[in-house]
Amino acid sequence: MTWPDGVPVLTDGRVILRAHRREDLEGVYEQCTDPETQRWTSVPVPYSRDDAAEFIAGRRDAWESGRRWSFAIETDGGSGPSRFGGSISVGSEQRGVGEIAFGAHPAVRGKGVMTTAVRLISDWAFGVADLRVIVWQATEGNAASLRVAWKAGFTIEGTTRAMPTQRGEPRDGWRGTLLASDSREPKTRWLEPVVLEDDRVRLRKLCYDDQQRFLETTNDPQTLHWLGNIGFPRDAGAFLRHHHTRGLGSATGSAVEWAIADLEDDRYLGTVNLFGFHSLDYKSAEVGYRTHPDARGRGVLKAGLRLALAHAFGSERDGGLGLERVSLGAADANSASQGVARACGFTETGRDRRCYDLPDGRVVDLIRFDLLRSEFRSP
Repeated sequence: MTWPDGVPVLTDGRVILRAHRREDLEGVYEQCTDPETQRWTSVPVPYSRDDAAEFIAGRRDAWESGRRWSFAIETDGGSGPSRFGGSISVGSEQRGVGEIAFGAHPAVRGKGVMTTAVRLISDWAFGVADLRVIVWQATEGNAASLRVAWKAGFTIEGTTRAMPTQRGEPRDGWRGTLLASDSREPKTRWLEPVVLEDDRVRLRKLCYDDQQRFLETTNDPQTLHWLGNIGFPRDAGAFLRHHHTRGLGSATGSAVEWAIADLEDDRYLGTVNLFGFHSLDYKSAEVGYRTHPDARGRGVLKAGLRLALAHAFGSERDGGLGLERVSLGAADANSASQGVARACGFTETGRDRRCYDLPDGRVVDLIRFDLLRSEFRSP
């Protein structure tokens, strides 16, 4: 397969994949000096135009050796000029297994260009390279890459420890796979923590500015007493990993988490999260919650939980999650947690005996609750 003459042109009429050209140099340079590209990929830092020229020249050897098939992404300008939109490739070091890599120019991000490019190159690679699977990997926290892989039909498998490497340093990562027989559509729904509020509190995404108060909550003695054996972040590094990995729950359709925030100054007051969504019909989930010490006894947790439940039981047509049932568990004698559950309409359904470990070494009963959509009263 010669380069560039042997490189096919792949297009859906709007996005074009073609061989790299010398005139792409400035676009490659702009992309690879962009802070987000440097944050999440292994491009040299600092990056020069000589690096861009070397990258373009290197496409020939990789293509003709059959190790990696690289394309430039071009967007059809319609009535205006087309432009360089990034680069995408599939490589194969193992028979039947390809690995995809892609990076978008800042000017085309958020416009669906990369998702289309991934679908185009995947269809082509499965057709000509005798691949049975294409593997996607990204550094943990690269939510944009995760969103593209999810949208293009990859099954998100989970985390990989110390993989991939970035400029020689091992990083934790995310991994997904696409089979030749798979559709090129999402395999799960993406669970997004949409903003919800009433006259008491606001539910929103957790953000970096929440770190101090979030850690004050997870390290608070009362939190530690009842939830200390749950793997909540206890330090800044763990908070950062938690902040990054929330995207994985969104992509797999398994969890969604909100920060409970003050209406006036937006400061963090607590957390409420839904998790354990049924993998077949999404009709049931479990809820968890905790509050910052200075927010207890003010009704903010009850208000936040009721907002989350209204969203959970709301119809998908109206933007809700369409659940039929939400459950929760609270340690025996954790009267505060049980009180919140009862105040929000949950019914005690049973007791799991001696199954809940406390940090002091005791093993106590777990009290089970659930709430059905037909029983819930909107706030």
